[in-house]
Amino acid sequence: MRFGMNQNQEVEKIQIENEYIKAEIMTLGATLLSFVEKESGIDVVLGFENLDGYLNQHGSYLGACVGRCANRIKGGHFVLNGKEYHVPLNDGFNSLHGGNCGFSSRLFEIEEQDPNHVVLKLNSEEDDEGYPGNLCLRVCYRLEGRCLYFEFVGESDQDTIFNITNHSYFNLDGALSKSILDHELQINSDRVALIDESGCTTENVIQVENTGFDFRELKKIRNQLNISHPNIESARGYDHNYVFENLEYKTMAILKGEKLMLEISSDLPGMHVYSGNFLDGECCGKQGNFYGDKNGICFECQYYPNAINYDRFIKPILRKGEIQTHRICYRLAKREN
Repeated sequence: MRFGMNQNQEVEKIQIENEYIKAEIMTLGATLLSFVEKESGIDVVLGFENLDGYLNQHGSYLGACVGRCANRIKGGHFVLNGKEYHVPLNDGFNSLHGGNCGFSSRLFEIEEQDPNHVVLKLNSEEDDEGYPGNLCLRVCYRLEGRCLYFEFVGESDQDTIFNITNHSYFNLDGALSKSILDHELQINSDRVALIDESGCTTENVIQVENTGFDFRELKKIRNQLNISHPNIESARGYDHNYVFENLEYKTMAILKGEKLMLEISSDLPGMHVYSGNFLDGECCGKQGNFYGDKNGICFECQYYPNAINYDRFIKPILRKGEIQTHRICYRLAKREN
């Protein structure tokens, strides 16, 4: 289905559906447009009614597939196989979510489609945004029961950086809800990384115990934000990577709203939690809701931010000729308690 035109290219919208869930995806940025629990009719992701909203969203990346490297690379600089690379600085002194023209702003092609899944393909050429190698990326959205899977596969003809995530903002109370502060959150990690003054994740990993970062049990987001911590205050909320540092498939977080609950699982080694601190209230979203601070929360399952420059963390390197696959699962169901 046609969704609009961007730079003389047609953007399509695809719907997938099963007994429990209905979702819409567009080919621009392989973006998740809607994610609806059918019995309640609640759409749990922030978004826009038309393509213009996505083209003018003030750098919020709503629902998009981001890469070639999600999150920040400090100073836009890294060394791979002894060679120095520089990528665009589009976030102050850092490179963010792939640079000036990352995957979130690229048009994917539909490779296959049926009622409950779609595969989108993008070819990223050598030196695209400064990254080495010709990369072929496939992104699959797939429904299975109450689960929406975001799966991605990469292959390159040179060693390159490969760190993809989905950047959906969740609000389990629906399109007209203004805040996620009364949502309850559990994160199955006891470690979180602090950020520097530029917003880049540092190597400084702390224990969450006795801090506002502690979500090892279900806690209301509002209450934890009220626990003073200089790093939370400087970020205006959560913009931090919870550390898992393994490639096993595991449940990373559970979010509960008034009627629904969301379970986030992945085989990626980290989860960057962003509480929508810089949504500016100027973009008119679904049903006329102007998205402002804390209107949605992101769970960006990914490699440790800036890991290519840190020796102690798993590096997001895709080797020449290797096929690398990762998955993120969003399980959406009625709240049980």
